Amino acid sequence: MKSMFLMLLISLLAGSSVFAQQGPYNIKHSEEFKDSKKKLPLSYTSPLANGNVLLTFVRGEKLDNIGLQLFTSDLKQEKSTMPDVKALFEGKRAFLEGVRVLNNKSYFFVREPLRETKTEQLSAVEFSPVTLEIIGNPVKLFETSRGVIGGNYGYSSATSNDKSKIFYKCNLFEKEKKAALNKQEFAFYMFDENMKQIWGGEYEMPYTEAKMSMVDYQVSNDGKLYYLIRVYSAEGRDAESHFEILVYEKGKKNPKVIEFKIDEYTPRAAYLYEDKTNNIVVTGFYSKKGNPSIDGAFMVKLDPANGKFTKLGGGYYEIPSDLIKTFMTERQKEKLEKKEKKGENNEKKELGINDLEIRKIHFLDNGSTVIVSEIYYVVTNTYYDGKTTRTTYNTYASDIFVFCIDATGKLSWIKKIPKRQHEGGSMGAGISITSAVKDNHVHLFYVDHIENFTLKEDESPRVHQSRAGGYIAGVDIDEKGNVKKYNLGEAAQFGTNFYMRRFIDGRKDNLVAVERRKKMNMLFSLEIK
Repeated sequence: MKSMFLMLLISLLAGSSVFAQQGPYNIKHSEEFKDSKKKLPLSYTSPLANGNVLLTFVRGEKLDNIGLQLFTSDLKQEKSTMPDVKALFEGKRAFLEGVRVLNNKSYFFVREPLRETKTEQLSAVEFSPVTLEIIGNPVKLFETSRGVIGGNYGYSSATSNDKSKIFYKCNLFEKEKKAALNKQEFAFYMFDENMKQIWGGEYEMPYTEAKMSMVDYQVSNDGKLYYLIRVYSAEGRDAESHFEILVYEKGKKNPKVIEFKIDEYTPRAAYLYEDKTNNIVVTGFYSKKGNPSIDGAFMVKLDPANGKFTKLGGGYYEIPSDLIKTFMTERQKEKLEKKEKKGENNEKKELGINDLEIRKIHFLDNGSTVIVSEIYYVVTNTYYDGKTTRTTYNTYASDIFVFCIDATGKLSWIKKIPKRQHEGGSMGAGISITSAVKDNHVHLFYVDHIENFTLKEDESPRVHQSRAGGYIAGVDIDEKGNVKKYNLGEAAQFGTNFYMRRFIDGRKDNLVAVERRKKMNMLFSLEIK
């Protein structure tokens, strides 16, 4: 009976663009549409500055399996085409690496493995985001000195915040097979939006693969690359470690190496970003001496000229144990309090958190910086069933912690938003969150259990199982830290799973994503009034 009602509801609303209105939110959708004649899967969603949305459908890496569709800001399909990119590379081994939209330019990036020289070449093909037509001929960007590991998986790219620069990284084949001996080499290239090379070349990492790992990188608006790595004191990821930032720029073959330290604390996780005033900032989580768990967040500014880090106001923002204990039952609190240990001078040590990850860093109009994070982890279980060894994975996305640091660097507030999400497997596609800001308010969206909308501070949240229905939660946090939660309706009414982590900034006070409905698609927009 329930399924019949939902089918009737969907059919009645099929001609409407608004599915749900609640509080400051609208959920809008396009009409159902096919991806293309070849039924290609969606690969990229690219919101444009004017509010239009460009969708790219592609199967594998073949150039004749590319489809483009353009939707207006009110989610009406305007154009659909399958551009003949393959004709530009006739007779060559060529594969689509990706599609990128910058400020005023849009490109297909095509890689060509060259058999004779055993190298690879990357080219850019411009197309119009208005007419979807190809513009001109391919432009060769660079050729590597040897092969690239893993085909398309060996490439990665990023744009600057102002969308004026694009950076490409290629993982080159190792010279040494053993991680203990090999220093990984990369092709690093920086281009402007007209595909003019600013700088580039092939660079060897300062440490062997066994003693370093890449953590994060940021392309600055002035065309520099800030490459954050973790360096281990010995082989093995259980060894002691510290962070370093490698700065690559035009005119310098070797990077500037900057060791990252934060006073007496131990950084547990670090993230790079460029703020609104073009400062390079390192934000992450720290632990106090002797504590393996996370005690709080930090935010420090890098001076690239002298390699020094300075605190932005307070710099360190401890999570109060009273906040950690909210939305727990009395039994859970008692169990947690037993883990508290006595610190120096017999003082009570604050509780910490494990597995906290930053999801997004937002800048408010009032000068504040907002860090959106959640507890996220994967549990691996390996066992022998009598015949063979098997491994299972379970992914969990739990409580959200939101930090607001004002324009002077002082902590305005920290908020804990309770949730429990679970998904079998290691991907976690159907759980986690997305977020946006408008008018100094922070907005969070995720799928939750219905009973969590009326949760009290002495209650623990119920678990939401991915792909098992659930309700769409919208959380509005104002600039003073006041929290309001809204139920935007049952996910089942949309005829899809509503995967929130797919939603990205639509550039019109909204978040957009495509959701699959059986053999059809719908473009959704979460709009903030």
